Amino acid sequence: MDDYFKEAKKSLEEKIPDFDSAEFKKMGDKIRKQLQKKENDLLITIRRLKILVLGDWHTIEKKQRLENIKNILLTNGLYAETIDKYYDMNMKGGLSPSQILETCCINHQLIVFLDGDGKGTVTEQNYLSANYVFQGKILFFIEEPKFNKLKDDPSQYLNNFPSIITYRESELLDRILAFSRLRIYRLAGIIKTQSASRKGLKNPNYSPWKSRLKRQ
Repeated sequence: MDDYFKEAKKSLEEKIPDFDSAEFKKMGDKIRKQLQKKENDLLITIRRLKILVLGDWHTIEKKQRLENIKNILLTNGLYAETIDKYYDMNMKGGLSPSQILETCCINHQLIVFLDGDGKGTVTEQNYLSANYVFQGKILFFIEEPKFNKLKDDPSQYLNNFPSIITYRESELLDRILAFSRLRIYRLAGIIKTQSASRKGLKNPNYSPWKSRLKRQ
């Protein structure tokens, strides 16, 4: 065993240049550049992933709340949008609310969904709960007191959302940022791994969201 370690030490000493040599510095610079490139590639992938923020928005206060959520995500390097601008643009083009919602859900990789009781939000809840292909994209946020009232009743709509996150109003922005960042970074890592192994989007047999939705 001693001979093995001696041989291993000798081999490493032959391969690794002296610490204060120009060759060692060159090796270190090369490693740093490779690590920096990997980090930059990951950040580029992260910024290509889009977050859709859904919730009640038909009052000034509630619309501002969604804007605050969007802005904290943008400020922290995550691309986020609210759905209201899609309604303004696409209703003029003749799309129905459900068609607009479907288009947005297909084109965004993460859906941050705030529980609410507005007519539009209830419609969105019903639509998303009926379309299983979207549920892996959803982070469903609900106020803790309301969740505690509903959690023991399996017939409640909460049952339709696999990723339920409770919050108190004072911590909402922090919780949305933390969970969104975790999900987006994980998704970016999966995409990078799949790209390297020619799986996922690189697979010629990959089935996009639109096709999966039609097959339901």
